[in-house]
Amino acid sequence: MRLTRVRAADFRNLAFADVDLDAPRVFLVGANGQGKTNLIEAAGLVTALRSFRVAEIAPLVRLGAPEARVRVDAVLADGHASHVEITLAKGRRRAVLDGATPVGAGELLARFPTVAFCSEDLRLVRGSPGNRRRWLDQALCGTDAGYLAALRAYAKAIESRNALLRSGRAPDDELEALERAMLPAAATLGASRAAALAEMAPEVAALCARAGFPGLVAMTLQPDTAPDALAETWREGRAADRVTETTRRGPHKDDFALTFREGPAADYASEGQQRLLALALCLAQLRRAGRRAGTPPVILADDVLGELDEERRRAFWNAVGDEHQILATGTALPDTGAWRVYRVEEGAYRPLGE
Repeated sequence: MRLTRVRAADFRNLAFADVDLDAPRVFLVGANGQGKTNLIEAAGLVTALRSFRVAEIAPLVRLGAPEARVRVDAVLADGHASHVEITLAKGRRRAVLDGATPVGAGELLARFPTVAFCSEDLRLVRGSPGNRRRWLDQALCGTDAGYLAALRAYAKAIESRNALLRSGRAPDDELEALERAMLPAAATLGASRAAALAEMAPEVAALCARAGFPGLVAMTLQPDTAPDALAETWREGRAADRVTETTRRGPHKDDFALTFREGPAADYASEGQQRLLALALCLAQLRRAGRRAGTPPVILADDVLGELDEERRRAFWNAVGDEHQILATGTALPDTGAWRVYRVEEGAYRPLGE
């Protein structure tokens, strides 16, 4: 699959943008805050109507505009041209396929696969549990329709439970009803996260070993609460939750561990090794997504290599290979490979040299 054009209106800081992406590698260069990331974020919506940066819709709509509109054109794996028109407004996402058929997020996953790599990913190993959980959710939401549905259902139920806790009237029977509704989605999240980590772990270990960094033993989910104890944990925690006005325990607090023979990677891996491990995670995610989609996903690389030296950047792109289209951003021009380059200034995209 290859993306050929992105149009965006009232998306983030973009009043309007129309950018030809029909090239194997496209690079958006410019200072921070000019709209580089916004364009590839708009392109990434085509996978699951979900931003790789935020879960909410409101930040995606330009200030003062009633809605944001995005159109993504693509050539599919079978060679046919297709496009998706997306409308985002408060509390609403709508997508129309090829000008005629309304579609949901689950119907887009395998048709328009993309995988986002972000600069924050380089700090996955030593970063916060929230960063690792966001990365894992993003990896699964881009490939698994059941997981995406469960994550949305769980988030909606948590929002309702927290609203009830904040209301000052949170009777046990209403809280129990919400908790029962949360359990199936919570079970899906836990099982899917554990399975995905187990699937990616051997590939991550092999990638690190080939780079001269052997010793990865496991990538394991660290659930905040065991699945079979969730109902009891929520019930016993209601009094404290009423005081804090939030749901303190559950899958929204999960983490995962990266372990070596010596111990946790955050404690025993050097800074360079941690970055290498994070890149190996991204490559394993990419390959998992490709297996599920049956076609090489488009890579959305948001300044992901800016902190690495030239040798490591070249090694990363070599590991990615030539089968993926790459849409990348950065504050400096890439130092290797043939790229179509756009200079980005205040939401305007100009081909380099114009």
